[in-house]
Amino acid sequence: MKSQPVHADLDLRERSEYFRGLLLIMAADGDLHEMEERLVREAVQPFGFSEEYIDESIHGILKNSHVSQEPPRFNSQTNAEIFLTHALDIAFADNELHENEEHWLRAAATANGIDLHWLREEIARRER
Repeated sequence: MKSQPVHADLDLRERSEYFRGLLLIMAADGDLHEMEERLVREAVQPFGFSEEYIDESIHGILKNSHVSQEPPRFNSQTNAEIFLTHALDIAFADNELHENEEHWLRAAATANGIDLHWLREEIARRER
């Protein structure tokens, strides 16, 4: 599934939170899959983070206990929906939505004022 591009109006805090959130959903099932890693890289490429930083973050996420597990919050609902679309693509990269992933996605939607009906529809669309 091809996600929408990230909006350019994300400030530095939101870009960092976006990346952190994608790392968290990637690690939520306890495994790092090649497709998940590729999708994270594609999503954050426009942010200008160094390849070294991206590599270290991806490969360290399962071991780093200092990363906040709280969902990111965005200044616009549009950016929150784009984030959740990327996060859903990553969660379904292994063709299975794990319980931890679904729980975290619901928390992220709620934190950003996204109707859970929208999230359920997006999940159902991917499960077909």
